[in-house]
Amino acid sequence: MSGGARSSVAAGLLLVFLCAQPRTGLGQAAWEFSPYRVRVRLALEPVPQLPADIAPQLGKFISARAHTVLGAVWQVESLVAPPALRDELLRGGEISPEAIAAALPDDLAGDKVYLAAISYRAGGYRVAVRELDCRTRQLSDAFERFAPDMADLGTALWDAALEAFTPVAKIETVDQTRITARLRAGGLIVDPASRGLVEKGMVLRPVIRRNDRSGQPAKLGIQVLPWTLLSVNERRDSLLDTTFHSAFRLAIPSRGSSRTERLALLVRPRWPSTRLELRSRGDAAKPLAGYELHIKVPGGESEAEPTTEQKTELIGTTDADGAVELPRSREMQLLYVRSGKQLLARLPILPGQSQMLLASVVDDDRRLQAEGLILAMQSRALDLVARREILAARFRAKLKAGQLAEARQLLDAYRKMETRQDLSRDLDQYRQRVASTDRITQARIDKLFMDAQQLLTLRPLSDEMLGQLNRELSAAESGGGAKASGS
Repeated sequence: MSGGARSSVAAGLLLVFLCAQPRTGLGQAAWEFSPYRVRVRLALEPVPQLPADIAPQLGKFISARAHTVLGAVWQVESLVAPPALRDELLRGGEISPEAIAAALPDDLAGDKVYLAAISYRAGGYRVAVRELDCRTRQLSDAFERFAPDMADLGTALWDAALEAFTPVAKIETVDQTRITARLRAGGLIVDPASRGLVEKGMVLRPVIRRNDRSGQPAKLGIQVLPWTLLSVNERRDSLLDTTFHSAFRLAIPSRGSSRTERLALLVRPRWPSTRLELRSRGDAAKPLAGYELHIKVPGGESEAEPTTEQKTELIGTTDADGAVELPRSREMQLLYVRSGKQLLARLPILPGQSQMLLASVVDDDRRLQAEGLILAMQSRALDLVARREILAARFRAKLKAGQLAEARQLLDAYRKMETRQDLSRDLDQYRQRVASTDRITQARIDKLFMDAQQLLTLRPLSDEMLGQLNRELSAAESGGGAKASGS
């Protein structure tokens, strides 16, 4: 049987298989066994070193390389970018997914668009490629390559496009923190080293897409869940078993539909490090300096509030700009942001995923100030209790020895010591000094002062001891006056 005949038979068997599936299974099979529909848009600098007839040659080269490297995973077509979009890409400025959608409306019916800006510089050709994922409308950073001469241009273009390639998965089931997702074109991948695979230990970021009646993203319908990642526990063919990690109590919709698509994109650590900057919430957004960062690689145990046994590691404190540099890692990490004793945030992160990440965290400076004032108050209270106990013991020793004059002096000193009312008054003044405009911070401050106020109600700080010592002195004076006068 010829190769063409074998392909026809295989195609026929696949068609029979697809037709035999129920609607849900048919959708899964179409997702799993259909290739990525890819368009490469070439933006060629209008210079003699880049003649127009090079575009078809580059397109043929990309198609051949895609077939050799990725097999059936990509169905690729290369076209020249429209003039307006070409000029924008060659300028290298910021361009939005919305602008690309407006310039290339037909391209977004596929899976991926690769925007390749090719320019000539002295000594060779610069290639910069960005990927637009059509479903999630996420636009990557530019991946650059350099070709010393025309003969290497196709290879440079392919290498940049392949590096920019981001596999996508469709979330199928959500069971609290356990999420399963199905890999796009996973059934077509035969090479275990394929760039299209997602393996154990890799990380995905979920994206929710809400569509209008025409199937297009609704206004503000693309939602990238902030500070939320999925760590891959296992891959079974095209099915990915993952664990949900988030800094917020966000929920991925429990059910998907044609109007609500639950998707996830692979996150690869690309940069040598990630600069994490902490800013306060609200309009001021001031840098948060001196905040501790503890790190832990997530496991099966609870991650909301780590214990010592879970081996968190202090990796540093934020500098004057509220920043800390995190070296690249291949494993997802959980960063615990602490201020004093207070846990402020738990941030899932794959260091190296971006050059810079910004986290808005509750400004804890006022609460920390309140914590310091209350610790000082607690020290005063404990010191007061200790000094009272010592004076009471000395007082009773004098009474036992019949030295009533000395006992009266000790009792006078006891009366002049601070009282519970003095401490309570100072506590109220402290509370007024550290009020915060942030609702969460103020609630934490109120809790600190409430606990401190409870401490002041403890029996050792009451006036009961003073009354008892007065009664003991009166009893000694009435029963031993002769001895007192003779002393």
